[in-house]
Amino acid sequence: MNNKLLEIGKIVRPHGIKGAVKVIAYLDDVNFSIFKKIYIGNKLEIANIKKVMHLNKDAYSLAIDIIPDIETAEKYRNQSIYIDRTEYKEFKDKIYLSDLIGVSVLDENNKKIGELVDFDDFGASVILQIKTGAVTYSLPFVEDIIYFDETLNAFVTTNEKFEDFKV
Repeated sequence: MNNKLLEIGKIVRPHGIKGAVKVIAYLDDVNFSIFKKIYIGNKLEIANIKKVMHLNKDAYSLAIDIIPDIETAEKYRNQSIYIDRTEYKEFKDKIYLSDLIGVSVLDENNKKIGELVDFDDFGASVILQIKTGAVTYSLPFVEDIIYFDETLNAFVTTNEKFEDFKV
C-alpha cells in the first residue's frame, strides 16, 4: 500500500436509501468532517465526501459523490477508506502501526527474529502478528513485552519474552 495513504475507516453497510454509508472510524478523536477527498477500496477509487453525520463514538454516516443510491452503497460494503496524509498536517509526521508492516522484530542483541506482518486492534489492546520463518506468532503490544524503537526502526523484545508467546 502507498505510504502516503492512511486507512481511516471502513464502510460497514448502507445507511438509508439515498446512498449514504455507515463508516466505522479507525482514528480516535478525529471529526470526519475535516476529510474531503478520500480513496475507497483496493482500487483506491477517488471520491469526495458531500455530507457527514456523526452517529456515535466511532461511527459516521457519509454521503459520498460516487455512491448515489442504496444499490451502489451495498457494493462498497466492507471497503476500506483512505486519505492522503500529506493533505492533512495533523497526519503528516505521525507513525501508525499500519506504516510498520514489514518492519523487523529484533531481540535484545539486535538479532532479527521475525517481522511484523499484521496486527489486530481490539480497542483495549493491540495484538501484533510476528512472522518467524513459516510460523506466525501473536504478541500483545505492551511495552514490557515488545516496543518500537524509532532509532533502530524496528520492534524490540527479548528472546525470553518472545519464547513465552511461542507456546
